[in-house]
Amino acid sequence: MEFPAYFGYSWDAFDECITDLTWCPAQRYVILYDHADIFAQAEPTQYQIALDIFNSVKEYWEANHIPLKFLVINK
Repeated sequence: MEFPAYFGYSWDAFDECITDLTWCPAQRYVILYDHADIFAQAEPTQYQIALDIFNSVKEYWEANHIPLKFLVINK
């Protein structure tokens, strides 16, 4: 993802940037996570944090009536 220049390179910053998408306005969003299995195998705890953030962000956007799809593709 091409986050804005102020992105802080932490899970909190990641959560903030995909919850507040004013830097990337749209009527709907699709996030495609390719080769997620590599991250999941190398860093299972960090991978779970990422999934938790994606799931909470998806709920946030749906509650605000803006569709967000999160697709995970493994090898």
